[in-house]
This record gives sequence, C-alpha cells and structure tokens, in this order.
Amino acid sequence: MAMKVHLSDSSVLDVLIKDLLRGGCVPSVADDGMLDVVQPDAHDARQARIELTFFLRAWQSRHPEVEVSVA
Repeated sequence: MAMKVHLSDSSVLDVLIKDLLRGGCVPSVADDGMLDVVQPDAHDARQARIELTFFLRAWQSRHPEVEVSVA
C-alpha cells in the first residue's frame, strides 16, 4: 500500500527520493511536492506507516527548513 508524502518545498524532492531509496523504500512522484511511497519490507500497513513516519522524522531533522507530512 502506497502512502502519500507531501513536502513543503519541492526543490528537495530529489534528495528525499534518493534517501528513501537508500532506506529500502520505493518512492514515485505523484504530483509536484508529493510522493507515493511503498515500504516493501513492512508486514502490514500499520508497520509501513510507523517505519515511514520514523524515517521522515529523522530526515526532517536534517532538513528543518522543509515540512513533511504523511497522508
């Protein structure tokens, strides 16, 4: 199941995509500033959301100028 990730600054979209790929996720651009992200190693949707949320919090701490949200 893909989760929607929205960035407040689409200029860092490529950076997030590369980091997600390194983290084992499968991102694809859904719209300007939005990604669909699949966490293929997760056992269920709940685990996928927890893992992605944790990853994005760590990522955002390194990019504090960007707001990230999961839908």
